[in-house]
Amino acid sequence: MPKPDPHLLVPDSYPMHTEIGLRYSDLDVNRHLNNVKLIDILQDGRGYLHRASGMTEATANFTIVVANLNVQFLGEGFYGEPIICHTGLLALGRTSQTIAQLAMQGDRPVAYAETVMVTMLDGKAAAHPQHYREQMEPWLIRQ
Repeated sequence: MPKPDPHLLVPDSYPMHTEIGLRYSDLDVNRHLNNVKLIDILQDGRGYLHRASGMTEATANFTIVVANLNVQFLGEGFYGEPIICHTGLLALGRTSQTIAQLAMQGDRPVAYAETVMVTMLDGKAAAHPQHYREQMEPWLIRQ
């Protein structure tokens, strides 16, 4: 993944900001935030966006699934200070959407991630319903 555009490294560009506390068990043997645990934190951040935006209204026939996840580790995270997960919608296509996230600890960037999610209807990629597209617009990242 290429280096993110400069505006994607600015926390105020994102419509959602979620504080996620670290547990001692989130550390690796060097007492840094474990990269796998950081991916869990990013997943939590996406979950908060899903709930706030109404994306959680999935059914057995209609859902949204992760198709691709790219993470750039930008710095080390440490125990004692929460991660602020800045999350927003980077792009909304016909059947997919890209969620961008910036994980910060204090004023230090820890990671940048892009997650492509696909709308599924009866097990196949399907176009986003119009009402869904409308409810997602407020969650777009500002440039």
